Amino acid sequence: MDKMKFIRTIAWVFIFAFAFSSCKDQMKEHYEAPTWLEGSAWQVLEERGNYTIFLKGAEIAGFKPIMEGKSLVTVMAPNDEALTNYLSENGKSSIEDFSTAELQELIGFHIMYYSYDKDKLVNFRPSQGDGAPEEEKNLAAGLYYKHRTRSQVAPSMGTDTSGNSIVIYHNEALLPVFSYRMFDTKNIDAKYNYEYFYSGSNWTGDDGFNVSNASVSEYEITADNGYLYLVDDVVEPLNTIHAELKGRPDYSTYIDLYDSYSYFELDEQLTVDFGNGTDLYRHRHEFPLADIALEWPSSFYQNITTNSLVAYSTFAPSNSAFDEFMTDYWTPGGYDNINEVNSIAIQYLIRNSYYASAIVFPEEIKGGEVLNSYDMIINFDVDAVPAENRVVCQNGVFYGLEKLDPPGMFKSITGPAFRNKDLSWYLYMLDPTELLVGLSSNESNFTVLIPSVAQMEEGGMGLVADELWSSDGGDFAPMSTSAMIETVNLHTVTGGVGISSAGTQVLRTNVPYSYWFAKDGKITTSVLFNSYFEQPTSTVDFYDITERTYNGADWTNGKAYTYSSPEIFRPIISTQSMQYRLAITQDATYPYYRFSQLLRDAGAVESETGTINFLNGLRCLAFVPTNDAVDAAVSAGEIPGVETNGTVSDQAALLDYLKCYFVLTEDNGISTYPYVGSGVNGEFDTKRTYLDGANGDAFTQLSIFDDGQKLSVQLNGAEIGTGNKVDVVPDFYYFPFSYNDGGVHYINGVL
Repeated sequence: MDKMKFIRTIAWVFIFAFAFSSCKDQMKEHYEAPTWLEGSAWQVLEERGNYTIFLKGAEIAGFKPIMEGKSLVTVMAPNDEALTNYLSENGKSSIEDFSTAELQELIGFHIMYYSYDKDKLVNFRPSQGDGAPEEEKNLAAGLYYKHRTRSQVAPSMGTDTSGNSIVIYHNEALLPVFSYRMFDTKNIDAKYNYEYFYSGSNWTGDDGFNVSNASVSEYEITADNGYLYLVDDVVEPLNTIHAELKGRPDYSTYIDLYDSYSYFELDEQLTVDFGNGTDLYRHRHEFPLADIALEWPSSFYQNITTNSLVAYSTFAPSNSAFDEFMTDYWTPGGYDNINEVNSIAIQYLIRNSYYASAIVFPEEIKGGEVLNSYDMIINFDVDAVPAENRVVCQNGVFYGLEKLDPPGMFKSITGPAFRNKDLSWYLYMLDPTELLVGLSSNESNFTVLIPSVAQMEEGGMGLVADELWSSDGGDFAPMSTSAMIETVNLHTVTGGVGISSAGTQVLRTNVPYSYWFAKDGKITTSVLFNSYFEQPTSTVDFYDITERTYNGADWTNGKAYTYSSPEIFRPIISTQSMQYRLAITQDATYPYYRFSQLLRDAGAVESETGTINFLNGLRCLAFVPTNDAVDAAVSAGEIPGVETNGTVSDQAALLDYLKCYFVLTEDNGISTYPYVGSGVNGEFDTKRTYLDGANGDAFTQLSIFDDGQKLSVQLNGAEIGTGNKVDVVPDFYYFPFSYNDGGVHYINGVL
């Protein structure tokens, strides 16, 4: 059987099933027919005498039995004059010029399931019913606006991922009924917002409603099997948003990109109910994209609450808008065509183009009330949208945009990764870590470094099926989320105001106790700077930086830079330990060798683990006198428990004294290691305690001084040590050596 014959066969199976199964519908009949007799809906219209064309069309389409009483109905009936005009506009001389399938779609769109009086259509309550308290009826009043009709397009064909032909099921069309309660609930003007979409229609629903494009000329005519509403125009069948876009060649770029995230889902319930031995599929789109191809959000017909409420609003750029955006935004970033653009950038651009919960009106957009899926305001000139590109669809609304403005993320400090091809891999860190939204927020200011693709590759990273892999752990494997979060945070300073072009500067990253150190407009990280502590003969490179701007201006929430390091900057490695190095160092070339020796002589070091026993691994500040300072102090007899010849005479006294050089950060409420401008000033408890008989245990305190030019420290009182104010060694620009378990400064004397 050829494909077209198969489609026609399946189509007639569905048409037959729906034309004659209405009396078997399992929907609970909580919308009952009127209790008094007026004749069937068919008879009432016959007696009116001015609805002959509509009735003829209904008869050809197979709806006469339904209207005669085989089912509860609500009918929106256009008179002969309205239908005559419609026929003329569509090049038809008679209703019989339409095919049966066309009439089933057209006439069926005027015939709703169930019986709705005026109040039910003004404020439909699918869950609560008419008996709900008034306060409950006021919740979301008028927002349940879509109603199931007898209009249905035939199944269509698709192709699954294996290349097999499948049957795509289409639910019956939903008819939008716009009541004044909807606009009251949204607190917007009914006439402006309705006529924005229906420029050829008039809003007449101030005490009732409009039915899609038609006004109601007479409400709530009773019939034995439901209600009739006389409308002044033919209610034109509506497309889904997806079908509307597919039918517009000027929007092919957008719908092709959107459909790159589409798939077909087997619906087992539909297959059982209507498949007649054939599997039935629904055309879906990957979460969180809106399902704009579906007539119903839920395929289950009894899920009336969801199907009547949930709608999608799509703000789709035209092909020319995409072309202009490509020229203005992506081409300067190194992309030659849209097919080259990073897939995450495309996804976030698409995700900025819809609102996935409800129908959105122009006044709501103007008011800045509409947020995209990542909570950023959707903003465009609604009045610049041509009238022909403002379309109500059966599953929402479509705005056709002639200009594509960069979404908020594309203009924030994440913009360089969205815009520039050579920085695009960074998106594969930002997206899975869910840091994009926060870094794009205008609630905070940021200074960021954006690593390049080349730096990430040189650092052992690679891209496998749009997933970032790394050889950090030895084997080449997917990079863990935690590693990506730490890397992104190391490249981010919250509240930063940029990097100075002269002098020295410390910027605290979003990794606690990790920093960027800037000197004369060049930069390094505290991780790299630690080389001076780990290998004193080493050198530390400060790398050139380049500010990345948005067409010469700042990004909306801060400044972004690239840097010239051959590899991506790395966070602190958890196995690195400042305390371990202080404990085990026995190399006299290290500036802290003599201090390490004193720690061991005092019994402060556990030899098996290389730990400093009185710190218990807790994070601390350490002020370490240099070898020269220790030797001078020993010779002068200034170190308790140590003789002038270096012999330890009182190990306990030495241990008690050495504790004065360590300050626990958590116990003292210190959130950063000190540097010039850090704000770490004042008196802090050291690890040394002494017994004051009157007051119990008390701590010796260490004062830290920051005068804006240098750092100094001093023990309070003269009970122990020299009492001298001692300067931090300036050789390292007062930048701290920063580790997970502590921050270190060298000092040029003993306390």
